[in-house]
Amino acid sequence: MNRREALASVSGGLLALGATAVAQGAESPVAAQTTEESIKLLTDVRQATRFTDEPINEHDLQKIVTIGLNAPSALNLQPWFFTVVTDRKLLAEIDKAAHVDPKGRLSLTGSPTVILISTDVSQDYSKFDVGVATDRMNVAALMLGYGCKTVATAPKVANDKRFKDKLGVPKDYTIIAALLIGKEIERSVDGVSGATTREPLEKKFFFVR
Repeated sequence: MNRREALASVSGGLLALGATAVAQGAESPVAAQTTEESIKLLTDVRQATRFTDEPINEHDLQKIVTIGLNAPSALNLQPWFFTVVTDRKLLAEIDKAAHVDPKGRLSLTGSPTVILISTDVSQDYSKFDVGVATDRMNVAALMLGYGCKTVATAPKVANDKRFKDKLGVPKDYTIIAALLIGKEIERSVDGVSGATTREPLEKKFFFVR
């Protein structure tokens, strides 16, 4: 069982155990242990680098998008619009217009499903809100056993009218990123840095007591 399969299994167990604990009106030590395992897996996980061609279950896809739509936002403006694309030919056209290598790590054709993320950039905090929604979809996909990768180079070109109309994006919205989702081909290192290490906590964190 790889890390993502383990995450899906642990998350499913967490939901079941949590529900049991609530029904019993008490905290479950087993659920608490499962929570720690989930936290570790989420801490260890990195962006996917390569995907299989296996299509995403549409029921799972609906769950992922619904979780994104239910993310919190400033003043509850919900400044997002998501376009799910499985048309590889259209994605290849966007890649070509953006001068992106179709076999490179920034290509939109690398996964069987792409969610284009759009927002009204004129609204304050809209990009922050969309970032929260995108991350929620990322975590939801991981919990369902899929790999994810976020890219922003090619999606910006998709704002050209020849693409935007086909993608159903509202007139006043701007495509700012894409979330690639699919079954991951297992690998051991981060696709961008080439290493799984991150900067130490003390360098990026300050606690005011």
